[in-house]
Amino acid sequence: MEKAKLFELIKEKIPKNISFIDEIADVLDISYDASYRRIKGKTVLTLKEGLSLSSYFNINLNDVSVDRKNHPEKIIVEKSHNLVSDNFLHTFFDKSKEEITKIISSKNGQIYNCVKDFPFYHADNGSLKKFRIYLFINMLSKDPNLKKIPFSKFEPSYDIIEKYNFFLKQYGNVSLVEIWNDSTIDNIINQIQYFFDVGLTTKEEALSIADGLIDSLKLIEEQAKNNKRIESKESFHLYQNNLISLLNTIFMKSDTEKKVFVPFTNLTYFKVIDKNTTNQIEQHLKTQLEFSTNLTGESSVERNKFFNSMYQKIEKRKLKLNF
Repeated sequence: MEKAKLFELIKEKIPKNISFIDEIADVLDISYDASYRRIKGKTVLTLKEGLSLSSYFNINLNDVSVDRKNHPEKIIVEKSHNLVSDNFLHTFFDKSKEEITKIISSKNGQIYNCVKDFPFYHADNGSLKKFRIYLFINMLSKDPNLKKIPFSKFEPSYDIIEKYNFFLKQYGNVSLVEIWNDSTIDNIINQIQYFFDVGLTTKEEALSIADGLIDSLKLIEEQAKNNKRIESKESFHLYQNNLISLLNTIFMKSDTEKKVFVPFTNLTYFKVIDKNTTNQIEQHLKTQLEFSTNLTGESSVERNKFFNSMYQKIEKRKLKLNF
């Protein structure tokens, strides 16, 4: 029964134009006939093969258990990163590439983001981009010497820059729905202030980073106005919600699967693929949108009010930095 359930769940994740038997054969590195015999129950599917299939197709083993109906409250989650180290950003970008590829290649792929903090995939082409890398390396590194490097002497590696650029490009090519509140940019404004206060950025650098944040917001505003991404023809929807707490929860939906990422530390997430849970999250997001103000397309008055308040926050902080 468990084997039949496993194959049933795998079949749901495979596009209809791809041979189910061939796909199983490729994953297990066996012949077409051997794959057919396993699917039909003529040959035993070994535990190792079952685990290989569940891992490759991102199958929640809880869903395979025939006892699942007796314990619907129990789910299996995985961490997006096993260990936070000085190579953390490399791991983050590699994992992000892996997760978003299926969304981009899906005809109806889409990402929902409940934006408590200014997203890492929004940046400019100058000081802000460099600052965001500097920020996470400084805050997450265990090397005390790295924490003392001033922004002016910080030179991210070519590899990190390339991975970040690719990360930004990937997110620029996906259909995106974002829910913000009035304090979404407060955290990054406070980060700019903090590194200036501790002497790791100069006044000129801090002001330049703040200007980069303004430039990034203008790009987001333009996307909201046009209802589409600047880098592609994919859709962009922006909402404002001050009624429900936003937790930086990310919901990804492709043609074959849904997954949810719930943050537990900086840029690290609990990944949930449990079908019942992801369906509940999707419904919760739809409810959130019902209580949100649409800032997209023809909603020019509400959109202008929202972004003007953001720009005013930054300008006030720039005045503080100038004293």
